[in-house]
Amino acid sequence: MSLQNLANVTSQIAGIFHFNASPLATGLIVVGLAIVFMVLIGAIIYGLIKAFKELPNMPFRTFIVLMLVLAMFLIIVGVLLP
Repeated sequence: MSLQNLANVTSQIAGIFHFNASPLATGLIVVGLAIVFMVLIGAIIYGLIKAFKELPNMPFRTFIVLMLVLAMFLIIVGVLLP
């Protein structure tokens, strides 16, 4: 079944019950994006906590590599934002 057929069937069913599915679909998309955003924030916080716990035990060379990776990431983000 193609997406167009699915859209036709759901609109016919919604028409029978006089139900507008567009706000429901928008709400589900917003809830899904909010869940993804919360998971990403949680993963970032978890990673930062693990990194700060590891930082005092890190050798100097590894620390320099970490700083270089962080600097490159910030430069790339700065270039892509505008």
